[in-house]
Amino acid sequence: MVSLSYRSQYDHLQSGVSPEDSHVYVMYHGTSKQIAVDIQRNGFKPSKDGMLGAGVYLSRDIRKVIRYPLDTPLMTIPDSDRMVLKVKVDVGRVKVIKRQRHPMQKTWHTEHGFDTAWVPPNVGMVPSNQEEDCVYDPKRIKVLAMLKVPNLKNVNPWLNNPLQN
Repeated sequence: MVSLSYRSQYDHLQSGVSPEDSHVYVMYHGTSKQIAVDIQRNGFKPSKDGMLGAGVYLSRDIRKVIRYPLDTPLMTIPDSDRMVLKVKVDVGRVKVIKRQRHPMQKTWHTEHGFDTAWVPPNVGMVPSNQEEDCVYDPKRIKVLAMLKVPNLKNVNPWLNNPLQN
């Protein structure tokens, strides 16, 4: 008898579920059209610093990333200039960071050898209270698709009010 079951090569893990070491997950990165094209051509460039230190910031919660890049006091960015990159990430060793001023908040990779830091939702670290991931090595990330935010919102009307979902 032939088995018709198969396992996906990567998982769609809900944003509130802790990622497991050595798994590959689908995540999202919100950015501008111009930077999305650059990432597609040249790969991700990790930030030098941030809430979790250096790395590439992602989320498994698409409601969070569709708002990026964030508006600034001097400029409103229209949805037509926003893109979401759907990526697969080999998370390697994961460190959970559940509070501000955690002793490993910015040293999880450099001093402790973790590959990914994960902030769970609703722990008060992220203004939106949504989960966030930081991957130190951009080679662990592969772009699967470039998605236009207006198209995502047309297909998924619930994304029009991402913080209310």
